[in-house]
Amino acid sequence: MPLGLLLVWLFALGTRLWGLGRFNTLVFDEVYFARFARNYLAGEPFFDAHPPLGKYLIALGIWLAGGFQPWGYRWLNAVVGSLIPVAAALLAYLITRRQRVGLVAGTFVALDGFFLVESRYALINVYLVFFGVVAQVVWLWGQQWKAQRWWALMGTGVALGACVAVKWSGLGFLLGLWLVWGVQRWWMPQRQRYYTAMDMVLILPLVVFTVYSLLWLPHLAFHPHSNLWQVHVQMFNYHRSVASTAHPYCAPWWSWPLLLRPLSYFFQRVHTLSEAVPVIGPPLPMADTAWVYAVHAMFNPPLLWLSTLAMLAIIPLARRSSAGQFLLLNYAANFLPWVLVSRCLFLYHYLPAALYSFMALAVVWDWAWRSPPWGRALSVVVLLLIVSGFLYWLPVYWGLPLTPQQFFQRMWWRSWI
Repeated sequence: MPLGLLLVWLFALGTRLWGLGRFNTLVFDEVYFARFARNYLAGEPFFDAHPPLGKYLIALGIWLAGGFQPWGYRWLNAVVGSLIPVAAALLAYLITRRQRVGLVAGTFVALDGFFLVESRYALINVYLVFFGVVAQVVWLWGQQWKAQRWWALMGTGVALGACVAVKWSGLGFLLGLWLVWGVQRWWMPQRQRYYTAMDMVLILPLVVFTVYSLLWLPHLAFHPHSNLWQVHVQMFNYHRSVASTAHPYCAPWWSWPLLLRPLSYFFQRVHTLSEAVPVIGPPLPMADTAWVYAVHAMFNPPLLWLSTLAMLAIIPLARRSSAGQFLLLNYAANFLPWVLVSRCLFLYHYLPAALYSFMALAVVWDWAWRSPPWGRALSVVVLLLIVSGFLYWLPVYWGLPLTPQQFFQRMWWRSWI
């Protein structure tokens, strides 16, 4: 497995770093997050609707790279994003104890388009997912090595505190652990329970809250006229005020597993491939367009649709399998709370839940692989579909030049445009 994990990481790293500085402009929410990171370096106050850790890390990348330029504010995201498939592989292995499931799960994440796109720009969702998955890996590691339970609990709390300090939605990873622990207490004998009620109800939340609060201190130093409570009231009021149709790419929660409304992060029309991008001036009419550069934030369609089916298949398995329970409960914890949110939502809110559906597909894939002859053939077909989907939509993940016809061939539904 170590060699396999290394290969998965190298593939993920290469696809995320290649052509990283192609568009010398701020893409999508880089106009906020990259600028906020620069504000930290310049000591300039600002209002942000999210906690600060993601912007701290982007600022660190800018500082280490020596300047505010595309490579500088993107490279650290790419490196952290390349580690998510590895973390997902370790998590899948720990819940199933099957190396093949872990490697397949990591490979699926590495072959996904949305995780690829999010890793290539100065956005913050990769930090949210990375810290959340690391927290759960450490928590499960503590179950394996009971003598190290205390240190595992502390590590889990630190990682979860960092996760929530990127976005409040990181609480879904904590909710998932609570649900798993609650089920374990219900059906496991006393001698097999790894974490106590004091661990999960008192100590873990206290560590999460402490780490989360401490991570606000640098931000508050730049805003001496605000305190932690005032900042959180402002953030809460901002999110409450966002209308459900505030953006053309708003997508309701129920549409996410079906991939009905991805996001366009960048779109540029040009006459020739020799033109500098971005083009300064009004948009070129489509009738005069020879090439388009498009970055679409969308999952690998075959991977997502098959994963949605696999998540449904996991439901009956969860009755008798701890791995199925872990996947189903964490998927629900990161997906169903969005039902209660009325503000404009986007497909990237599904990234944490989608990760568990990818792992569910890896579990189903492994089961089919161990069911020859038809199961092995089906597994090969599934893998070929996922690889083909990644390669087919790779130009709109990387922002490679396409003719208008080639671009629209990849937009299967009008809602994708």
